[in-house]
Amino acid sequence: MTAQPHQQHRTPEEVRASIKDDRSPKALRAAAPVDDHELFDREYAASLDQARVSYDLTPIHDFQTRWWMTAVLKADPDEYRATIEAGERAMSYLARGELPPGAVVVDDAYKARLQEQIDQGK
Repeated sequence: MTAQPHQQHRTPEEVRASIKDDRSPKALRAAAPVDDHELFDREYAASLDQARVSYDLTPIHDFQTRWWMTAVLKADPDEYRATIEAGERAMSYLARGELPPGAVVVDDAYKARLQEQIDQGK
């Protein structure tokens, strides 16, 4: 499936499907919100420059991974906004030295319970 520009009012499912098997820069840019295109272009150029100088394609692969995740997350603007707001609320709790509601404390007791479930095949 060929990626189409995000601005063509595709559903989140259509945006995500367009980059499921095609993670090329062209497909990723088309899946990204229009407001992100300038940043995408700058980061793509920077990754190409780094790869050219280092003879290592890792910067390009890292760029593609980062922008694939960004396109998937931002495919549904309402869902993305809710995720950001939830993160900001959690950070405000943490800044006050409190645990956010529903937070799981990963301590030795938690690890022991988890290991017990693993050992029991659950």
